[in-house]
Amino acid sequence: MNNRNISISDSEWKIMKVLWEYPNITLKEIAGRTKECGWGYSTVRTLVNRLADKGAINADKGVPNNFKYYPVVGEEECKIKEVKSFLEKVFDGSASMLISTLVKDSELSDEEQKKLRDIIDKMDQ
Repeated sequence: MNNRNISISDSEWKIMKVLWEYPNITLKEIAGRTKECGWGYSTVRTLVNRLADKGAINADKGVPNNFKYYPVVGEEECKIKEVKSFLEKVFDGSASMLISTLVKDSELSDEEQKKLRDIIDKMDQ
């Protein structure tokens, strides 16, 4: 993430997903788009402030009391960091152990199986 080691909590991920989809929105708009989480406005404000403190988001402060927030880090780079962290923590860095677990303990559809085979085939190229 641009040489930043930003750790994003599960709740903060929900805020980030909103901002990746709808950059440059107000705190009130973020609260509206996360209402299914059951959070009050102050909780959303706290999460947004934490993300800003971490450097994951920033705000256009052109209009006082109506800041527009936007992500500073990209969705893809955050996903990659999270997957690498999960892989290291749970599977000691072994991608094959992760895939093996997914295949053994999940009922993959024919389409999912094909996608996995296609990904592995592309690695050989």
